[in-house]
Amino acid sequence: MISPFGQPFPGLRIKEGAPPLSRPTKEEIAAFPGEAQALIERTWAAQKPLLDAGQYDLRWLEGRHLLLAGATGPGLGGAFAVAALGVGKAASVTILGRDLSRSLNYEMGAALQARAEAAGLGERFRWFNDGMALEGAPLEKLVTSLKEVRAGQVVYFNTVAAALSGLLPGMPPVFVKDVDAEGLFQWKLTPLDEKAIEITKFVMGEMAVRFPSVLEANGIGVEVSAFADWRGSLDKASRDPAQFEYGRHGAYSTSLFLPKEILQADTRAAYGTKRKVLDIFYPMMRTRALPLIPGGLTVANLNERIMQCEGIRRLDVPELALMGLDFVGKALTAGYDNPFPRADRHDAHLDEWMFEIMARLNDDENSDFYFKRWV
Repeated sequence: MISPFGQPFPGLRIKEGAPPLSRPTKEEIAAFPGEAQALIERTWAAQKPLLDAGQYDLRWLEGRHLLLAGATGPGLGGAFAVAALGVGKAASVTILGRDLSRSLNYEMGAALQARAEAAGLGERFRWFNDGMALEGAPLEKLVTSLKEVRAGQVVYFNTVAAALSGLLPGMPPVFVKDVDAEGLFQWKLTPLDEKAIEITKFVMGEMAVRFPSVLEANGIGVEVSAFADWRGSLDKASRDPAQFEYGRHGAYSTSLFLPKEILQADTRAAYGTKRKVLDIFYPMMRTRALPLIPGGLTVANLNERIMQCEGIRRLDVPELALMGLDFVGKALTAGYDNPFPRADRHDAHLDEWMFEIMARLNDDENSDFYFKRWV
């Protein structure tokens, strides 16, 4: 093994697997409604000045029907929903989630619904917590709702997060540095079983790209399909154990690229046809999914530190949502023809530097690469 990420870093603790899901405490559950309200207010407070300054153009929303899958919580989808409600020009906004009733995401869906009702939007705003479905009662309910608001066509955004981090069969381990209460350590990624691999490919990949054709088969056209991607999914060298780059993108080198390849293939197939599909590449975003990826927060912190060194402003989730909406608007109204827009162009060029630091990161206080100097 010639890759520094395919072998354990000497002297660092090793944990096998990936960060576990944690259940919220009673105190956390009680705080979720207030957190959801604060999140919506904070998101719109960040978005409104950018819109007022004309930095992003959302006039295209007027008269259009938005269908936002995975649009609850502090991630990109929730910020799409807040922007659409704040602008208030869409003919309708339909949000799909699949959240436990005792969760921040669920409370945000409820809070968005309440705000829409208070604003007098009525049936122009709908929140369904049945998730996406390719058949059955949840699909029928969605189609009926869209037809009730005369949504002959929708603009479809998919930001669903449901993938598992681990190794594919027969692949050698990958080691990912991370930080916990005790300091620096390394994850040793472990193999996924067949079911976990299928879930990872299906929910964020196969179902996401099949959904528009299912809608169209039920009488609902799709003007644009927009997906969310990450540049680590493009790094094919990092999936080859014979390469020096093996494993450098952590779980994106091992399993998280699987659904993204499906999105990319659908986007390529649509290019040059009547279908409009955008696979938008975003930078690292501080969402609740990030800590579930081995090393996710640590890599994001390192990335932010490097941006500070270069004098680059970090773009946060609310603004990135406006950027994504702006890309789609330009595709619809201004002939924008890039099927792979880059919302990460401000920091993508820093990856090579980041990999060199990550490979050397250690817990020696006398080292230039002592982890607390960088993260």
